[in-house]
Amino acid sequence: MNLESTSSLHEIDVNLRLMLGGASTVVDCRVASQGPTVDLGDFVGLLVNTSGTTGSPKTVKLSREALLAAVEMVHDRLGGTGMWVSALSPFSVGGVMTMVRSVVAGTAHYQINSDLSDLRQPNGHAYLSLVAPQLHRALQDHHITETLSSYTAVLVGGGPIHPEVRLRAQEQGITVVSTYGMSETCGGVVYDGVPLAGVWVDLVDPLGGHQWDQGRIILNTPTAFSGYVEDHPVDEVILKGTTVLTFDIGRWCEGHLEVLGRVDDVIICGGSNVNLAEIQTHLDFLFPQQVACFAVADDVWGSTVVVASSGPTLDVIARGLEPFVASAAKPRGLLSMKELPRSESGKIDRIALIDEWRNRGAYSSVV
Repeated sequence: MNLESTSSLHEIDVNLRLMLGGASTVVDCRVASQGPTVDLGDFVGLLVNTSGTTGSPKTVKLSREALLAAVEMVHDRLGGTGMWVSALSPFSVGGVMTMVRSVVAGTAHYQINSDLSDLRQPNGHAYLSLVAPQLHRALQDHHITETLSSYTAVLVGGGPIHPEVRLRAQEQGITVVSTYGMSETCGGVVYDGVPLAGVWVDLVDPLGGHQWDQGRIILNTPTAFSGYVEDHPVDEVILKGTTVLTFDIGRWCEGHLEVLGRVDDVIICGGSNVNLAEIQTHLDFLFPQQVACFAVADDVWGSTVVVASSGPTLDVIARGLEPFVASAAKPRGLLSMKELPRSESGKIDRIALIDEWRNRGAYSSVV
């Protein structure tokens, strides 16, 4: 087995073609291949980092078999192969999987700017991968919006889409597909709330019993990862065969899976449950790319919601959220920043926000 490091889009493409074509190699898509050299034994496949937005990034091993299964399942759901376009980092699972699909299907692949400024008009079947904030921003540009409507499907992952954003996109003739998955499952395995063929979803309560209305999400999928590169104690807890115990909370709504957020997104504030993911969805709609919420310890409330902002004031943010959230979810502190910290995949880096809050001694900002 050869470990093929990658530092450019071209190298990723070349090495993917070798590995997916049958070569006994491992394609290293860790960010700029900065990960340590490791002994992977007979493993053949792809290495990619998790987002690391709520903890230390881990390196996921995705086998060639899992990657090929993922490609077949996605194209089966979408109705066939086509050109793939990505506005995501090729060092994230969402980005690199668009390349994997193109290589396996023998179709074209294009990497575009994150602001979609160079989005091209497709010719025939074509798919585009984005995250929700990118779609929201794109809808403010008439030319980009018109081009988006020409794509067979626009896949939106990395987090929930605000209902108003989705409705606006659909009114413009854009076929939006909301995807749910993670690095550990080769990306999305649930499309618009419905598992892909071969994927089984269950919900469990914290004690491990089955809870069909709401609970922690379990995914059984042939796209499951082969473990982490690092010696991780959670391996045996979250991965059993092809079953992955996620850190996400979901519920069934009219036969569709609705993802509510991560287990650690729910905090207790003044005796009330507060879901940070729900608050962030509203913030993304009200103040795109400008505001992020996170939780800090508080002597009075136990935990309290605060926000980081690159523009709006605390008062403006609180007034904007007022129609949507309960009193306990009202932000009570502000961290002013020139730019919000994000992971390689574009997600808000909450760990960095909490560290910055502590470094500034921002506890005094709580009101």
